[in-house]
Amino acid sequence: MSKGKSKDEGSALVTAIIVMLMVSMFGLAYLTLTSTSLMRAKREERRAATLYLAEAGLEYVIAQIIDQASANDGTISSQTINTDTVLDSLKTGGTGSVVVTAVTSKTATITSTANYTGLSESIRVRLKMRSIGIWNNAIFAGIGQSGRGVNGNVDIRGSVHILGDGDPFTDTNGNGVWDPAEPFIDVNGNGIFEPLLGETFTDVDGNGVWSPAETYQDANLNGQYDDPLTATDLATDMGGSALIGNNYSGIPAALQSKIPVVPTEDVGGETVQTLWAELRVKHGKVNVSGTASVGQANVTGNAYKEKLDGTYVTDGYGGNQGTDNVHSDNGYTQGYDLGDRIPFPSLQNPYTDPITGASYSKYEEYLNANSTSISHTTITGETPSFTEGSGGNTISWDQPTRTLTVTGIVKMGGVLNLGTKGETLYYQGKGTIFCQGESVYVHGSVLPKTMFPATDVMGVISKYDIEFATGDGEAQLYAAGAWYAQREIKSAKQSNFAGTYVANHFDMGTNVPSIFQVPTLADNLPPGMPGGEGVYAAQVLSWRHL
Repeated sequence: MSKGKSKDEGSALVTAIIVMLMVSMFGLAYLTLTSTSLMRAKREERRAATLYLAEAGLEYVIAQIIDQASANDGTISSQTINTDTVLDSLKTGGTGSVVVTAVTSKTATITSTANYTGLSESIRVRLKMRSIGIWNNAIFAGIGQSGRGVNGNVDIRGSVHILGDGDPFTDTNGNGVWDPAEPFIDVNGNGIFEPLLGETFTDVDGNGVWSPAETYQDANLNGQYDDPLTATDLATDMGGSALIGNNYSGIPAALQSKIPVVPTEDVGGETVQTLWAELRVKHGKVNVSGTASVGQANVTGNAYKEKLDGTYVTDGYGGNQGTDNVHSDNGYTQGYDLGDRIPFPSLQNPYTDPITGASYSKYEEYLNANSTSISHTTITGETPSFTEGSGGNTISWDQPTRTLTVTGIVKMGGVLNLGTKGETLYYQGKGTIFCQGESVYVHGSVLPKTMFPATDVMGVISKYDIEFATGDGEAQLYAAGAWYAQREIKSAKQSNFAGTYVANHFDMGTNVPSIFQVPTLADNLPPGMPGGEGVYAAQVLSWRHL
C-alpha cells in the first residue's frame, strides 16, 4: 500500500467521524427540541383545559344568578361560591371558586378561578342584570298577522320585542308544523268525514287513516291558524321617519311632565340619559327604508344615548337602507337570544296564581274570578258621576274634575269608549279595566292625575282590540298607561303615548305616532295585567383573562 493512499484513508476516516458526530449532535438537538415541544404542547393543553374550567365555573354562577333573579327582583349579592364539584365533574381533579362582588344592585364584578394539574387560570367579567319581561318594552308583539307583527310608521322610544311565533298548536304527528285536515270527498256536504258512506280521503301522512286538523289556539282570534313568520315575512316595515330610539328627544312637554325623567348611565365616559332600549325579533325580517332608523348614530357631547343597547334579529334586515341605518352597541348580526323563555301572554293560556296557588284553565278565568262586574261602558266628560264595584274592585268617575279612580280589577261587557274628541280624562290610583265583551275605543287623551306610574297607573285589558283616535277628526291624543289587546292595537293618527303596548299585532298607520317607554312601569304594574312576571337576562359588559 502506498504512503499517499494511507494519508487519504486517514483523512476520510477523520471526516467520517466528524460527520457522524455532527449528525449525532443534530439528532440529539432534534430529540431535545421535540421533547421540549411535546412538553410545551402538553402544558398548553393543560392550561387551555384550566381556562376552560374557569369559563365553566363562570357560566355556572351566571346561570345561578339568572335563576334567582325573578325571586329577588334581579338583585345581585356579593358572595363567594365554591365550584369544586362542578369542575371536578368536567375534569377529574379540577377545583375552583367564583367571587361575586356587587357594584350596584344590578351590576357586579365576577371573578372565576380554576385549578387543574398544578396550573391556575382566572377570568373576570363585569355583569349587568337586565329586566326583559313583556312590560319592559315600548311595544311587545305576539304572533303577528297578515305577514307581520308591526305595520306602519311609528316613532318608538324604548325596547321593541316581536315574536312572530304563530298560533300554538298540538303537534300530533311530531313533524314540527301545523297540519290541516286531510282532504276528503264530502259526499253529503256536511263537512264531516264519513267512511261508512263511502267517502274517500287523501292519506297525506301515510298512516292509513284519515287525520283531522291538529288542534291549535287561535291566539289573535281571527278564526284561522296563523303560521310563524318566516325569514321572508316582515316583522316590521319601517319607512319615512320611523325610528326605534333610546332616548326622549322630542317628547312633548304635556307628556314629559307626567312621567319620570329618563335614567342616566355612564357610557364611554359620558353621563347620558338612556332607556336601555333593545330590539328583539324572533321570527321575521325588519325592513328599514328611507330615513327610518333602528337606533341613531352616536353624537359625542350631548345629554342622551343614541345607539340601542342591542339588536337580536334572527332573520336580518331588508329595505333600501337595511343594516346601513342600524345603530347598536352589538352591531346587527346577533340573532334572537331568548329561545322560548317569553311566550305571548294570551288570555287563553292556563294560569296558576302565584299568591293563592289556584289554577285556572285560562287566564281569562283568573280575571273573571278576581274582578267585579260594572255596568258603565262609556266614560266621557258628559257622563254623570258614578261609583261601582265591591270587595276592593271599584271604579269611580267624578264628572266636575273629569277624574277616574280605579282600584283592583273591574270588568265590563260590550264596547268601552273613553273620552271624546279634544277632551282629556284623568285617572288616579292603581287599577285595571278588563273589557271582556268587545273592543276598547279611545277618543280623547287619557292621562294620570299626578305622576305615572309610581303614583297613578291604569291598565286596560281588551279581549279583542284597542283603537286610538280612529274616529273623524280625532288626533294629537296624549295617553299614559299599560295597554293590552288580545288581538290588535291600532293608532290612526299622530298621537303621543307613554307606557307599554302589548298585542298580537299592531297597526300604527302612516302618521307616525310616538310611543315612549317608561322603564319603571314593569315594577309598578296595576293588578291583573297578563305577563307581569319578571324575566331577567345577564349582559356581559366586559371580559378579561387575568
